[in-house]
Amino acid sequence: MKLTTFAQNLHDLNLLKDQGIDEVILGHCDFSRFGKLKTEQYFELAKRAKELGLKVIFEWDILMTEAVFSKASQDIIPFLDSLDSLRIQDPGALEWGLRSTSKPLQFIAENGNHNIEALQGWIEHGQGRLERIVLSIELPKNKIEEYCNILDIPCEILGLGRILLFYTPRSLLGSLIDEKFTSNEEISAIGESEESPHKGFPIIENRHGTFMFHIKDFCLIDFAKELEAFGLGYLRVDFRWSEISLLKNVIQIVKNGSGSFDSFKELYPQELMRGFYLVNKTDVLFPKLKNHRLQNRDADYIGEVIEAEKSSHLAILVKNPQGLKKTDKLRIVHPKGNIFEAEIFSLRNLGLDEVEFIPSESVGLIQFVGGVWVKSHVFYQN
Repeated sequence: MKLTTFAQNLHDLNLLKDQGIDEVILGHCDFSRFGKLKTEQYFELAKRAKELGLKVIFEWDILMTEAVFSKASQDIIPFLDSLDSLRIQDPGALEWGLRSTSKPLQFIAENGNHNIEALQGWIEHGQGRLERIVLSIELPKNKIEEYCNILDIPCEILGLGRILLFYTPRSLLGSLIDEKFTSNEEISAIGESEESPHKGFPIIENRHGTFMFHIKDFCLIDFAKELEAFGLGYLRVDFRWSEISLLKNVIQIVKNGSGSFDSFKELYPQELMRGFYLVNKTDVLFPKLKNHRLQNRDADYIGEVIEAEKSSHLAILVKNPQGLKKTDKLRIVHPKGNIFEAEIFSLRNLGLDEVEFIPSESVGLIQFVGGVWVKSHVFYQN
């Protein structure tokens, strides 16, 4: 398993070479979501990378409208001779790369490609031109192992870096500042929720839109040996928002196991998390969302209050095959757990006719009972 990372200046390139890294991802500001290199800087770094024996990967990971794509597909042509591989996220750009270049391609399949059929479909569509596919960090480790063994090209996954939570091509921060903002600049901010105690979300806006990140960075470097055993080809580390000098510590952890991981966490500027790697917990809250007070469906269950009109009526959707009789005595369980007992003084159907019986799967109207809300459950009182 190899490490891959980004460089933003000549110092970064020299550090990569000194640490035994044999490839570099370069992000031009027009083609990379978070790349800051201008054209002259890019060519300087690409030339130096070649002199150092580093493979140059050109990152083209922006998502594009037709107008943006038409311009970008022309603007990228002068860069093709300087790169060894083209790294793409937009499916249209991938199609362009297959038809218009002979360069090896790397496809970023992090978004919306979580099943093996989708990943195999992209590889087959690449017709042998894809040299690498980037997997989603939302995959648990059993799926990462499965996909690395099944897919016939090397897989890559993020090993250290920010987690993108939200993206929009719109400018959300520029309108909030007094100074005049141009599309060539970048604005940074920290976001917090008005509806919850969560805060500290890094937000940036640049020419490609507005991006919000998780308050914690994603990290799997302490599982590097396990990932290598799975057959993972590449582990990506991203220091574009931290100190690239920490690459030395990462390499030690990757090579020697997790022995120095605790000291690395103290040096790293953000808190770290493993996401779904150990277990996919996307459904762990589902049982907690269910009100245990309303789960009882025993033989005494009549139905549910679907309308409560003060000083008028309660509307009960009858579910019990025995139906609801005017002589029945009721026990009503409020969603908060409060219990009300009631006798029926008035029983009407939806035609507002007084009746003695309401059959199952019908709605019966009884007198209003104070304190009872919609969603309360109604039982026969023994």
